[in-house]
Amino acid sequence: MRKIAAHYIFPSTEKPIKNGIITLDDSGKILDITQSNENLLEVAGLEFYSGILVPGFVNTHCHLELSHLKGKVREHTGLPGFVSQINQIRKADDSEILDALKKADADMCHNGIVAVADISNTRNSFEAKSNSKIIYHTLLEIFTTNPDFVERNFEMAKKHENELKTLGLSSSIVPHAPYSVTPAMFKLIYNHAFENKQLISIHNQECASENELYQSKSGELYDTFVKLGINFDPIPLSGKNSLESIMVQLPKSTKTILVHNTFSQKEDILKASRYFENLYWCMCPNANLYIENSLPDIPLFQVLKQNITIGTDSLASNKQLSILEELKTINRNFPQITVYELIRWATLNGAEALDLSQQIGSFEIGKTPGVNLIKQFDLQNFKFRPESNLKRLI
Repeated sequence: MRKIAAHYIFPSTEKPIKNGIITLDDSGKILDITQSNENLLEVAGLEFYSGILVPGFVNTHCHLELSHLKGKVREHTGLPGFVSQINQIRKADDSEILDALKKADADMCHNGIVAVADISNTRNSFEAKSNSKIIYHTLLEIFTTNPDFVERNFEMAKKHENELKTLGLSSSIVPHAPYSVTPAMFKLIYNHAFENKQLISIHNQECASENELYQSKSGELYDTFVKLGINFDPIPLSGKNSLESIMVQLPKSTKTILVHNTFSQKEDILKASRYFENLYWCMCPNANLYIENSLPDIPLFQVLKQNITIGTDSLASNKQLSILEELKTINRNFPQITVYELIRWATLNGAEALDLSQQIGSFEIGKTPGVNLIKQFDLQNFKFRPESNLKRLI
């Protein structure tokens, strides 16, 4: 049994507890949470740390299989430039891909991440995920604008789904983005998700020209894909923003994570929140800065009382897979958002999105959420400092 304390405990379900003590058994299950009214240094067997204690982080958007591209993609090229680069450099030797993703998995574990919603376009990461300390939900992402490949790609995703099931891993079949999935493929995904009550995740409004593609079949993203030989004839011209154009092609009752949302406007947010019954907005700020050098209007989502989660995206679009670094970026750019709210987004909200809140996401008796210590925290102003860093205790 361990007793762990710090200046503050952030349970994620309530306001921070000053001089709180967490008591855990040897498996990491929480037995008790108390506030000490005495000198903490006098409590027998207590481990006291300077800083704040937070539950293990939940990363609701990652591309583990792209880890070998770290440092190989130029920054600030915009999504069209990013896509062009990925198309040219994605292929690599299997050993390089596997070594890089195993290291990335270990780094995420070290960075206090206990659960991940991970995109897979191939089966490259399956074995590593089955042997990981992290809880993975694999998002089997499919895409094509070629009607001849719809059935083939969907059947391959179902094959991967069955393989993951034999490995004891959960998964969903999901669309890549509005501009890369035909109506016929959306229908297959819709029916499969609805029948199996599966989580849906989709990249959303990551660049301004994504909306242009649906409004007028023009813009930088459209031009880039046409140069790559992609035929957009099967993608209908709606005259509306991309999210409004495709959201009715997704089941409204299943949990849905919209990822990036860099150029989502108030009307997009309101329309989506009225349509989807279990909606989460995943923010990946460091990837947004890496690619578009722009950030979503995160305070707008907060004012509109939306469920927000945090993701890292991939090492192709980020310098590290660290939820803490994502929170520091939000805190620096939007100081009006409290650290208490940021911690909740990165823990309990993520756990709820992945249906894991019964075991992780918050400090509550009976849960095994993991314990992260954040050091060099500004205890006076309740802010992250540039030098704030993390040590995983459990």
